[in-house]
Amino acid sequence: MSIIYALCYLLSLLPLRLLYAISDLCYIVIYYLIGYRKKVVRQNLTHAFANKTDQQCNAIEKNFYHHLCDLLLEHIKALTITPSFLLQHVTMNDLATIERCYKQGKSIILVSGHFGNWEWIAHALAWQTSYILTAGYQPLHHASTDRVVLHLRSRFQRKAMPMAALFRYMATYKGPPQATTLLIDQAPFDKHNGYPTTFLTQPTTVSLTAAKLAKKYNQPLFYIQIDQIKRGHYQAKPILLTARPAELPAQEIAERYIRKLEANILQNPALWLWSHRRWK
Repeated sequence: MSIIYALCYLLSLLPLRLLYAISDLCYIVIYYLIGYRKKVVRQNLTHAFANKTDQQCNAIEKNFYHHLCDLLLEHIKALTITPSFLLQHVTMNDLATIERCYKQGKSIILVSGHFGNWEWIAHALAWQTSYILTAGYQPLHHASTDRVVLHLRSRFQRKAMPMAALFRYMATYKGPPQATTLLIDQAPFDKHNGYPTTFLTQPTTVSLTAAKLAKKYNQPLFYIQIDQIKRGHYQAKPILLTARPAELPAQEIAERYIRKLEANILQNPALWLWSHRRWK
């Protein structure tokens, strides 16, 4: 067991209220003392919200850093959370359509962005639906941190695998219906796998991976809409974007899910991960 994993595991055993006290201290250090990626965050906010005043952008910025620190501690907490904890902190709505797909023997694809607490939401989906969730992800360069993330995404009968392995897995899978989960706000790794559109007023190339997989296997595609009720409490619901993706162009499918993410961000901008470089 790595030192990083051991430390994260021990932290995860602390009560959530104590973790939030640690988060408040982290906010002071990260925002005021270190200024972690503050230039990138400000640039992203300025690009996305040209119609907002500096004061409004600064308020979003500070709320984002508060959320970022909470998110870090919440992800660590997820190493040891229980089903009862999930039921208290994550409310899942409108799961009937997903369950109907399962009863019909259909595998599905679930998409969302780096918004709210996507890991807790995925855990809640895995716990409260009949599907086993398989997540595609890009392995992290730091091996110890990658092991923590892999363990985190393998709880509650979830599976996690690198994207290349996921493609092979989907091509040969013959088992019961499964749900594949993908984050749609990552830049395309292959320039030929992008769709040029406008996102948050900026020219943006959106990844077509989820759209192409849904179309290739004709799997119903859902966007998971996430909202925060209060600190440490989230709600989410799956929104069916298309039941028959094979009949649609991949670009139209991508347009549907990127518009849903955009609406989610505009409703509560501080919950999106602004610390990654979105536009150049």
